[in-house]
Amino acid sequence: MKAVIFIFIIIAISVKAHNVHLSQEQKEKVKTYTAECIKETGVKPEVLAEAKKGHLDNDEALKKFIHCFFLKAGIVLSDRKLNIDVALAKLPPGIDKTDAANILNECKNKKTSSPADMTFEIFKCYYTNTRQHVLIE
Repeated sequence: MKAVIFIFIIIAISVKAHNVHLSQEQKEKVKTYTAECIKETGVKPEVLAEAKKGHLDNDEALKKFIHCFFLKAGIVLSDRKLNIDVALAKLPPGIDKTDAANILNECKNKKTSSPADMTFEIFKCYYTNTRQHVLIE
């Protein structure tokens, strides 16, 4: 799988953002991981819909969903570490990987009480600091 959301979950539309699209293969992986993580975390569809618009509420199920998704994609490891190399490799064409690496390095050391909180904080940090977002139609 060459993508995600890391941006995954950065499935957002922003006026100032340069948006890129996932390949069909990437979309299938996102669909699979999303279904699995919804089932595992119980996140409400309306919470995910708002997250796709960039409204990242401090919802516990959303945090668990993002952590689940990132674990399945190999972007975060079970030992609470961000796997920057994997995250960068999964970004679709059109994303400036040098900029992404710089942002991820700034975001990776979030101090939190749980793995889900850590992943959520990294995700919010990346989302806030990037101008390139991945779109899933």
